Amino acid sequence: MRNLVLGIILGVTSSALLAQRGTEPAPDAVSADPMHYSISFENDLVRVLRVRYGPGQKSVMHTHSANCVVFLTDQAFNFTLPDGTSEPASVPAGALGCGDGNVHLPENIGTREAEFVMVEFKNREKFSR
Repeated sequence: MRNLVLGIILGVTSSALLAQRGTEPAPDAVSADPMHYSISFENDLVRVLRVRYGPGQKSVMHTHSANCVVFLTDQAFNFTLPDGTSEPASVPAGALGCGDGNVHLPENIGTREAEFVMVEFKNREKFSR
């Protein structure tokens, strides 16, 4: 039940982040920050990303399509939004979350490496039947 609630919270938060998107499009996470994001698998339906941030590491402003995330470690992040505001978020290892696309600049504010697997959905309109 806790993971379901967390998923709902992440979904609502990511929808709010998407609504705050600026007029200039942000680059894709993998092309903008290959140090933290790598593609593990990709086909016509999904792209599976392996994501790792060391303690104190920060990304650049980037975008994600609709996705689901499996959090492999406990983690604490601060997310800076396109309008300059920021929001902290903590997630326990083993949690699951899904949401619409978003734009943000993440920073690992925890003391340990943060690692998760993200499944980004492609052509969602085409395949939603």
